[in-house]
Formats: sequence, structure tokens, C-alpha cells
Amino acid sequence: MGLFRTSDTIIGRTMPLIGLVGAPNVLPAWVFQNQTGVLGTNLNGSVLYVGVSGAISVILPGTNLASVNSISDVFPVNGGTLYTNITAATTCSNNMAQGLTVAITQTGGVIQSLAIVAAGSGYNPGDIITVIEAGRAAGAVDAKAVITAVNDGVPIAAQAITFESVQAGSFLPVAVDFITALGVGVNEADIIICK
Repeated sequence: MGLFRTSDTIIGRTMPLIGLVGAPNVLPAWVFQNQTGVLGTNLNGSVLYVGVSGAISVILPGTNLASVNSISDVFPVNGGTLYTNITAATTCSNNMAQGLTVAITQTGGVIQSLAIVAAGSGYNPGDIITVIEAGRAAGAVDAKAVITAVNDGVPIAAQAITFESVQAGSFLPVAVDFITALGVGVNEADIIICK
């Protein structure tokens, strides 16, 4: 897509504009979705006109983030060791995933099954999770399991794409659903939504 520079007076005559108010933050996009008039409000695929040079972080239309619906049995060869019957955090092979916690059922310290306590967000079917339990003895082996199904959800700020060095008086070259952050020198008053 080409870059077409223009001025605020020209753009103001050619299409309806909505100025943004408020300030960006790093809350998940689902929080922004119901905030009218605040930078980050669901923009429903709007085009953005940027009045000054700088960086802007946005979430593109169609970006989706999912919470965990179900987890496989622990891998037969890797139920881990030295676990207890408590709730544990997890890490994931997918670096966009976060927040899944599980309740452990174990026998002799080896996990037999997992139950979802907090479903987290950003998971895909097939992601491999590692169960992390604080306070286990040295030499403990971490258990691994597979995400088998997820629930559809809205994106979080971590999924934003940042456009660096956007030139003053230009349109962002993509339609956006959310604005999650502005770089140094860019203020909300410098961004105009072109619906």
C-alpha cells in the first residue's frame, strides 16, 4: 500500500474524523472494548491518520486470543516428579500464552491429571504446557501436557504490532481494531480515526 501524505486541512475536508481522547495503557484489549472515547476503544477496522512522527502500537482486525478449554492427560513418559496436590502455574511453548493455572492430582509426586483453575489467554490447540510448582525439591522433573481445545476470545496488548518511525502526516498502512500504546512524542491528540 502506498504512502500518501496530506495535511490536516485536506483530510478534514475529505472524510469524517473522530479525534481520540484519553491516554493509552497496557490493559488487555478486552478492557478497551467497552470504554467509549478512550484511546484503545474498539475501532472496528478503522484507518488511522498520524499527525506527528513516532511509534504507534495497534492490534489488527481478526487478531484473536483464546483461553484454555481442555488439557490432555499428562504425557505418559513425563508426569514429572515431586509434585503435591496443590494449584500450580504453567509456562507454555507459545510465548503469547499466559495465565493458565491448574489443580494437580498426583500419586507419589507424579501428576496423574490436571484440572483448569484459571483459563488464561493466548493458547492454541497443540500448545505444550509445563507445570511449575514452587518449592519442589532440587532435581524435580517438570510435567508436561498438551492443550486440546480453547475458547474464542479477544486479543491482549501483547499481540499488538508496533509501527516504528511513522512519518508525520501519513496514514497507518493497515486498518486497526485497537491502539495499545503510543511512542515518545506521539500523543492521543495526534491520532485521528478515519471511519
